[in-house]
Amino acid sequence: MWALLAMEALSIFDVSNVTVRYHAMDIIPVTIIGLIGGALGSLYNYVLHKVLRLYSLINEKGKIPKILLSLGISLFTSVCLYGLPFLVSCRACDPSLPESVCPTTGRTGNFKKFNCPDGYYNDLASLLFSTNDDAVRNIFSTNTTNEFHPVSLLIFFALYCVLGLFTFGIAVPSGLFLPIILMGSAYGRLLGIAMGNYTNIDEGLYAVLGAASLMAGSMRMTVSLCVIFLELTNNLLLLPITMLVLLIAKTVGDCFNPSIYEIILELKGLPFLDANPEPWMRNITVGELADAKPPLVTLRGVEKVTRIVEVLRNTTHNGFPVVDDNRAEENGHIAGVKELHGLILRSHLVAVLKMKWFLIEPRRTEEWEVREKFSWVELAERETNFQVVAISKDEMEMYVDLHPFTNTTPYTVVEDMSAAKAMVLFRQVALRHLLIVPKYQASRVYPVVGILTRQDLRAHNILSAFPQLATSTGREKRN
Repeated sequence: MWALLAMEALSIFDVSNVTVRYHAMDIIPVTIIGLIGGALGSLYNYVLHKVLRLYSLINEKGKIPKILLSLGISLFTSVCLYGLPFLVSCRACDPSLPESVCPTTGRTGNFKKFNCPDGYYNDLASLLFSTNDDAVRNIFSTNTTNEFHPVSLLIFFALYCVLGLFTFGIAVPSGLFLPIILMGSAYGRLLGIAMGNYTNIDEGLYAVLGAASLMAGSMRMTVSLCVIFLELTNNLLLLPITMLVLLIAKTVGDCFNPSIYEIILELKGLPFLDANPEPWMRNITVGELADAKPPLVTLRGVEKVTRIVEVLRNTTHNGFPVVDDNRAEENGHIAGVKELHGLILRSHLVAVLKMKWFLIEPRRTEEWEVREKFSWVELAERETNFQVVAISKDEMEMYVDLHPFTNTTPYTVVEDMSAAKAMVLFRQVALRHLLIVPKYQASRVYPVVGILTRQDLRAHNILSAFPQLATSTGREKRN
């Protein structure tokens, strides 16, 4: 691996042959880079969160608003990329080079002449009209103190901030990684120019540290970013100060808001559970979570087709407890006893309706009957749309035996288990449903209290249902 990293083709900013010098006093500017990167990263996350909420409202209106939004952002991008280079003045090429040749460090063709005469180049156009890789190489280049004017870097930083905020989330393929690297490198080089002779660190190294700090302040990654920037620079001497910048920027960013990826997960409604439960989750039980949910929807072991269609039409649940009605003798009287048979998936109910595996009379079927009608491929399908299934009025009065399709050994927890323990179980076993059973079993006690999913165990959703937990948490912190 290290042999491959030595190849220049795999290193965007190869400084393996560059002597990296920094002293104890350079810790101060490095710390400043980390502090600014963490603050800017958290601010970027905050604004992007607001923009994505606005885009979600626009996208809900249909395809035409989506297309118009994408066209508008594209036109704005084109106008900015072409018009902004006219705002900066031309810069003279290195006089030691042949006339009209303006290379970057060891490379030719990256400098853009744009509207400049021979022997001059437009530094802002060189950044905007180059590929992202060339732009990174240009900003990261060392021993090039006069290559970019501070005004050009400031315009480049502001433009990429705006474009990064408004481009991500529209109906085009886009990402956050390279835009944040370019923004961070621009502000890092600006800080290096401002420091001037007060530091021994090169402006190109400031650009590397600025990119690392902004990524850590926005994405909140540390170890992976260390490896990424080690691969970019191919120089172990940069690793200590890079680690310091990453740790400072992440710590500052965590003080304001979550990472950009956590914000996106929340906006998309993806039920991602944190690695560790919140401390206040020990103060609430799964039974209380079940009480805060809508009434539990259950099915009988041998159920009527009408009931199954009604449940599928009126709910969006992906799993339903199956409860059997048994008869038992209690104190000399025949009493009905409810028994939890298991859990059936929505996709299996849809498969039963599509295959029209109906019974005229309510009865339990044999296993061979099911094997003759269904294959494992049909039961493995995750089809949840039953609207295309045409069921006649007579078929609505028929029955379905759900016992062969039921998971008879679902994971269950007692109703007085804490939400913290339930969350740990969900993560460790990678569950989708968790049944809650009563603490005491009796003939008149229903065998299942509720059912939990990942959405029910997210800290944000629990606090929405129990806002008093947030108040008690704040009180505990003050004490």
